[in-house]
Amino acid sequence: MDAMQMNLEAESRGKVDALRVKKKLEQDINDLELTLDGVNKAKAETERNFKKYQQQIRDLQQVN
Repeated sequence: MDAMQMNLEAESRGKVDALRVKKKLEQDINDLELTLDGVNKAKAETERNFKKYQQQIRDLQQVN
């Protein structure tokens, strides 16, 4: 009987630990998604600036 009780308690602890790890991983995924969104926005802005500067260079080269 004691062995069954110990096994039940161990299983309960395992489930609690698994839920804790699952929540942590879900939060990590959310954080990574937010970071990725920010990086993608910065990349898009950089690409826009790059195209703008390329056009400015072309315009200056045509003037000369």
